[in-house]
Amino acid sequence: MEQMTGTVRQKPRTMAGLVAILILAAGCADLERPEGFSASPQPSVAIGDGLVVDGGEFEESAEPATGSDFVPSPEPGFQAPLLIAAGPSALIAQGSGPAVLVDEPLQPFNLSHLADDLGGNLIMDEIGGPIFYVRSQAPIEQIYDSSGELLGVGHWGGAPRAFVLQGSDEIDWIQLVSEQDGNDRERQTHIELSAGQTLVDFSSSRDLQAVIIGDDECGTLEFYGPEGTVLSLPAPDDPECTFPGRPAYGSVAFSPDAQAVAYTIVTYRDDGSEAATELVVREIVAKEPYIPIRRIGEDLDQISSLTFDGQRIAYIKETEGERSIIIVEEGQDDILIPTGTVNDLRSVQFARLPLNDFADLPEEPTDEEG
Repeated sequence: MEQMTGTVRQKPRTMAGLVAILILAAGCADLERPEGFSASPQPSVAIGDGLVVDGGEFEESAEPATGSDFVPSPEPGFQAPLLIAAGPSALIAQGSGPAVLVDEPLQPFNLSHLADDLGGNLIMDEIGGPIFYVRSQAPIEQIYDSSGELLGVGHWGGAPRAFVLQGSDEIDWIQLVSEQDGNDRERQTHIELSAGQTLVDFSSSRDLQAVIIGDDECGTLEFYGPEGTVLSLPAPDDPECTFPGRPAYGSVAFSPDAQAVAYTIVTYRDDGSEAATELVVREIVAKEPYIPIRRIGEDLDQISSLTFDGQRIAYIKETEGERSIIIVEEGQDDILIPTGTVNDLRSVQFARLPLNDFADLPEEPTDEEG
């Protein structure tokens, strides 16, 4: 990796050697956890795999959860690094420190998204191009050969699964741990949108998915389980529909344990431009949000690419064409993450486990078949 400060670059030995630089932005109220919330990746209530929620009560489905589905989790005290896809640059930021370039083999790509696979490896896609699997000490492998868009990575049945938007109305998953390589990996259609619906945003954690769907009105926020069916979870009252055809829900992100969800509510001016964006964080089985709901950004700011590590929330803010990365942390002022001269910011994603070293990867990707 190369550390960037303007045009000066240095080579630290490891990610742990990053220098923390804290830049304080505008002050804001604290996020408060409701009683019983755990930011740990170990869930307090298992839902999604064999359990459904109806009217606030848990009921076992025909195939109850056995508790044997192992999901990797970090050691106590782990602070998630922030992965940043920035077109021709792949970046990573530790804590509130500046973003630095990920190891050189990842730089020839024109990146739209980066995500971890809960095993220290990376999934990434190019803008309008294929999707690649990046593992330590292995060739970069193409796992999706069409113009699919990487949406996120979940984990159930003992394996991580990458979610991909195919076309404009189909969400597929690809099983990442498999005896087959490349484009022969097991894949399946998971969610199909109805006519007139569009995908606004998507988040996955464990075997749950949160999906913001746009329509002719102001859209919906829905939760899906491992079979691709809608879960009957407690839902807040629908936001005010200030501009039909523009989604009232803007972005969504699960915590790593899938027990809490963060999302934004957007209101619009008469011309359809963003008037205000509010951030809501709540437990997945609770209707009431954390106190207080907070405003993020200013009038006309566009907020995108929300990500949530259970304690901190990061997002991309676009103001008059300029993009920046902001972290919201409990008990702290908003934090601006420096990105040096890199400004083609496309997406941010907290990694859920420490990342592997990618310095020795072959530079050319492969699409070998098993």
